Parts: sequence; structure tokens; C-alpha cells
Amino acid sequence: MKTLVYYEKRKILRRKSTVIACLFMLLSILALSLVFVSDQGYFGADGTELSGHAAISAKRENERLLAGQLTPDYLTDILQRCQTTYNTAENYDSMTGGLRDDVYLKQILPYREILNLMLGVYAPDTYDLRVLTTVTDGDFYNVRHANIQAVLDSGSYTSAEKDTVLKKDAMVSIPFTFDYANGWDTLLTRAFSTLFLLISIAVCVAISPIFANEYQTGADSIILASKYGRRETVHAKIFAAFVVTSSIYAAAVLFCMITVLLPFGMQGWNCNFQILSVNSFYNMKIWQVVLCGIIINYIVVLEVMAFTMLMSAICKTSFAAVIISVVCTLIPRFIPTGNSKLFTHIVNLLPARAVETYSVFSSYDLYSVGKLVFTLPYMIMIVACVWILVALPTAHRKFCRHQVA
Repeated sequence: MKTLVYYEKRKILRRKSTVIACLFMLLSILALSLVFVSDQGYFGADGTELSGHAAISAKRENERLLAGQLTPDYLTDILQRCQTTYNTAENYDSMTGGLRDDVYLKQILPYREILNLMLGVYAPDTYDLRVLTTVTDGDFYNVRHANIQAVLDSGSYTSAEKDTVLKKDAMVSIPFTFDYANGWDTLLTRAFSTLFLLISIAVCVAISPIFANEYQTGADSIILASKYGRRETVHAKIFAAFVVTSSIYAAAVLFCMITVLLPFGMQGWNCNFQILSVNSFYNMKIWQVVLCGIIINYIVVLEVMAFTMLMSAICKTSFAAVIISVVCTLIPRFIPTGNSKLFTHIVNLLPARAVETYSVFSSYDLYSVGKLVFTLPYMIMIVACVWILVALPTAHRKFCRHQVA
């Protein structure tokens, strides 16, 4: 069995299509990482506009000075400073009508990330900081919890679903811990969704010939006629596909995290996830969300692998298998969900949406099965595992029972 697995892995990894797909994946990750760095913008203390590594360093230095717990008193103090700045007529430029550059750089920019958190609670539908000047109730954490309650009341949630969310939100540790966390923010909001789609495409290309190639070469007649061809050989193919998929996944995730975190730094890993998604109801640190995302997306990539193997067993050519697998994997990314709750729930469980870790842990999608209520991360894993358990045996039977030409 070990020998069969070894040769099956070798067959997959030595195909030109596999090598090209993996190289394309790694080069794309590297290019994306360079883009993430190059499009960073910030301002120096003297008002100089910075970009790239210089902007990252300047922002990191500013926000590290604010690192610590966001206590109610501390947040109230920052809010009052913001209100004083915007309510002082001398701070405005008579020509543009906006804040003077020197005032913004000294009194607003250093606190911008914390003020953005406040906007997400006090005025979630706007990005204009001047809205904060109208805030009279400065009880940040109670207002945030009330906003979550309002979201639940305005949606078609059952009482059990509301209780689930409110109980989870009540467990969120407060006050939030704040620190510079742009590296992790970039990973979760920009890198992960694209990364896992690239991995899925590479897996589709690598795995699609696993059965279909035997049809094309006529080797299926030899394999199925041999003593152990219908069992050990097929089992070896499945195990080899699992090993190759896992290897591609591990290499891509490690490479992505290194290329993103190396320029941005690892600061902020132990802060509340709420500093990135203020209304999330999960009591998790940033590193825990990243870890859970990696685990969930690994299961989703295995789901893609299982689907690709099924297509390989059904289709007569590897080209048809890879096209169908890639298209079915990518299409849900571009499907508008509209206002249908049921349709949205279904689409969000499909691989292209399921790998969007930031959205998954920020959403209020809940799935009721009888008296049980499942959050989106749990439901994604359940559906992926069920599909794997269905698709792989089906692919096995389809290959073993097909009519040899």
C-alpha cells in the first residue's frame, strides 16, 4: 500500500500542470503581498505623505503608543478630544472648509483607528468622523451590545437564534485590548479569501487527472482487471490526493503568512478580534480567528479536493474535470445573494464564500436544525465534512464500476 501511495503522489506531483499551477499560486501570493505593502499610505509627523514600508513603520509607531485596554474612561477621553477638535472653529481651513492639515495630523490621525471603532458603534453607516460630535451617550460597550440587539430584532431571527448570539456576545471580554494589528487585518480581510481560492485552483488542477487520466490512457482496463485494482489502488489514489492537497495547503499558507507578516509585523495577535470587526459576537482573540480560519479553510479545501475527485471519476478527460471543478468552485464568489435569507445561507456555505474568514466571523448567519442553533463557522465545517464523506465513496464506486472500453 505504501508503495502504491508513493507512486500515486509522484504521478500527481510530476505532472507539468501541477508544477505550473503551484508556481502560479506561489507567484500570485508573492505579488499580492507586494501589492499589500505598496498600497499602504500614512503621514509622517511633519505632514509628509508616506507609502509602502515607511507608511507601515510610521503607523505602527503611532498606534503602539496607544496600545492597551480600551476602558470606558479612556474611550470617553478620546471621544471628547475628537469633539473638541471638530467643534473649535479655529481648527478649520477657511479655503477648504475642512480641518487644517496640522490639526488633523496632531489631534485626529494618531487616534484614527480607535475613532473608527467608535464610528462602527455610534454611526455604523458613515465614515465621517464629524458624526461623533453629536454623540452624547458615551457608553461604548453598552451601545455596541444594543446595536447587536437591534440587528437581531430587525432580522427574521428566532428567539433561540437571538439567545445564541446574545449569550455569545455577553461572553466577549471587555474592555477590548488595542494594539497595531495591520498585519493580521491584511491577512483576514485581503489575503485569506484570495489565498484559499488560489489553493483551490491549484488543487483542482493537480487532482483532476487522478481518475480521468486513467480513462484517457486506457490504464483503467489494466487497473480494474488486477487483483487489488478495485480496492488498494483506488484507496492509494485517495490517500495520495489527501497528502498532496495537504502539502500544497501547508506550503501556501506558510508562504502567505511569512510574506504578509514580515513587513507588517506580528503585533496585535493577542488583541480582541473586535478591534478589527467591532460588532462581531465571538469571544476570540485575533490569533484564534486566524487559527480557526486556517482549520476551517483546510476542511473546505479538502471539500474541493473531494469534489474534484468525483468530477475526475465522472468525466472522461482531465480537462473537463478541471474546468468543471474550477468553475463550480469560483462561481459562488460572484453570485449576488439578494434579499433571500435561504439563498444567502446556502451560498455562504459554498467554498468560495466559506473561505472568507473575516466575513465568516463577522456575519450573523445562523442555522437552526430543530432546537439546535449553529453559527456559520460550525455549519461550514459540518457541510464540508458531510460532502467529503459522500463524494469520496461515490468517486470510488464510479471509477470501479464504470464500463471499460
